[in-house]
Amino acid sequence: MPPARKSKKGNRRGNPAARAAQQRPVRDPDSPAAPAGAPTSAPRPAAAPTLTRPASAVPASAPSAAPAAAPSAPAESGTPPVGTDDDMPEWAAKAVEQLLTPTYWLDPGEGGEPFSATVRFSGRRTDVTGKPEPRDSFAQEETVDGIIPGSGPVAITAEVRGINPGDWTVTTRSVARVGGRPYRVYPPPGHDPNGTYRVPPPRRVGIPAESAATTHTSSLLRSKVPGIIRFAYAPIVSLGVLVGLILEALLLSHGHYALFRPMLFSVIAIVAGVIGGKGWYVAVHRGKKFDGWCIQGFVAGAAVVVAAAALAGPGIPAGAYLAAAAPALLIGMAIGRPACFWAGCCTGRPVAARWGIWSSDRRLGCRRAPAQLLEALSALITGVAVLAVVLADGLARSGPVAVVGLAAYTVARQFILGLRAEPRVWRYGRRVTGTIAALALIAGIVLLVK
Repeated sequence: MPPARKSKKGNRRGNPAARAAQQRPVRDPDSPAAPAGAPTSAPRPAAAPTLTRPASAVPASAPSAAPAAAPSAPAESGTPPVGTDDDMPEWAAKAVEQLLTPTYWLDPGEGGEPFSATVRFSGRRTDVTGKPEPRDSFAQEETVDGIIPGSGPVAITAEVRGINPGDWTVTTRSVARVGGRPYRVYPPPGHDPNGTYRVPPPRRVGIPAESAATTHTSSLLRSKVPGIIRFAYAPIVSLGVLVGLILEALLLSHGHYALFRPMLFSVIAIVAGVIGGKGWYVAVHRGKKFDGWCIQGFVAGAAVVVAAAALAGPGIPAGAYLAAAAPALLIGMAIGRPACFWAGCCTGRPVAARWGIWSSDRRLGCRRAPAQLLEALSALITGVAVLAVVLADGLARSGPVAVVGLAAYTVARQFILGLRAEPRVWRYGRRVTGTIAALALIAGIVLLVK
């Protein structure tokens, strides 16, 4: 009798290394135990005692309105979020989906090397009627890297999706990992429950001394994350666009030039800049992310239209049009760029230095290099310098200053990009962009001094 053939699939599952590599679901410790015979995850090795703190919730020992069900698994890609229309686009469905954003505050200490921290968020819905559903409880772990000792209070925020809307109790606790370093919650145990706690100045972000008993689900735009102002982005960017257009109109009027055609080209340039900003962002992330814009793409898109308008004839001398558009663009960006600071995008690296400013990327709040504000300052300085040259020499003779101003801003921005938190997508991107901008800067200066 020939020997029985072994199943390759069974061998893969039986291999210890393959079993260790398989992802194991995280089960809420407050949920009921699995039925007998159901597969369970391997027990975790013993770890150091962990710190527990409620996050917008009552302590774990508090009674709940209904027993918790097994936590729900993350929604699969392409599955519409809870409570949304199946025909709704995915980005719109995520914007209106009800979610939770609990936060865990920790004290990183004063000395040592940068470290990572893992926090476990678990919760259950308190207003359940009838039998609890899987989406009436959750358990989710968040691991963040690069926490800097001496940087002050740190906030770790989770974005919990795939749950039923309603009132929830949420608890958080630190999870000990092999090779990790200890840290404690903030405010520390024994603190004054009536005291006022805030992040380091100049920000005035408050830190709750005691967590709320319950928290309610909300949409993304209404969710609360420390240091984030959800509705600040659109108004600030719109203000920058408006101020830029008004400044350009004033410069053209001061030079006694017609307004309609040049301003029409400028509006088209803004639209091209928005499209360029989105296209640049998608290209930089190789088509994997679509939820942002890139200021460099905005500058490139707007500059292409402005240059084309100057060649095609904007109804006024090309040099005058460029001289009016350049300071308007730079000063408008100086006003609009801080919107990213409040929205939590384009964030700088975590730092412990005093010049750092506490801000959040919507997941990790800590003291960071203020990259967005430095870019705004660079645009402001360059824009004011260009405006001074235009007012001194007149629009007709100041065309090359537009090239000088945009090139100088681009060169300065390449240095500021080194302070950003996100990793480089292309290692030579900053060098190539900086070299091209430097050559344009030299050419513009030569034309300006002739």
